[in-house]
Parts: sequence; C-alpha cells; structure tokens
Amino acid sequence: MTPITVTVSNASGGVKYTRWVRLDSWALPNVAVQLNVTGSVSYTLQTTMDDPNSPTNPVSVNNVTWFNSNDSSVVNASASAQTNFVFPPTFARVQLNSGSGSVTATFAQAGVVPV
Repeated sequence: MTPITVTVSNASGGVKYTRWVRLDSWALPNVAVQLNVTGSVSYTLQTTMDDPNSPTNPVSVNNVTWFNSNDSSVVNASASAQTNFVFPPTFARVQLNSGSGSVTATFAQAGVVPV
C-alpha cells in the first residue's frame, strides 16, 4: 500500500480542485483518506465511477459526474478529518470551495501492489 498525496490551495479566486487520484479497482476495496487543513478553507471530498480511459464505456473528461462523499463530515468541511471508502471509486479529488489556506489529501488503499 503506497499512499498517494495531493494538495490544493488558495481558493480566493474561485473553486479549485486537486488532481484526480486513480484508485485500483482490482485491489481490496478499503481506502483510507486523511485530509489535512492549513489556514481557513471550506472543502469537499468527491468521487466518481466514470472513467475517461474505459475501453468499453469511456466518458469525456468534461462530462465526468462527481459526487460529494457519503461521509458528511468531509462535505463543506473546514477542519482536518479522516474518512474511508468501503468501495473503491474510480477517481477521487478534493474540491476547495473557498478560503486562503490549503487541503492535503492522502489516500491509502489496501492490497495495492507497488509498481
């Protein structure tokens, strides 16, 4: 299990996003997520099952549908938090809604074989 970390900062000019984190659909479904906040922000953890790279059902990058996390403690949140996914979404990201601080998200999925 090699954690993946992404950061987004300074939404004073409008909403910003981390890069997309691709989770492994062949690994174990358990995914731990830690969100560390610095400064004053509002953020939302989002997921999607859409996959622009799917060989059988590709979705245009512009048409990917993002859903707010099922865990309400990381939707419009302002404090650091830990949460988890009981199923691996295809992609996850953090939406920085507002603020001048930053959010760093670390994703760790069980059963992923290092490359």
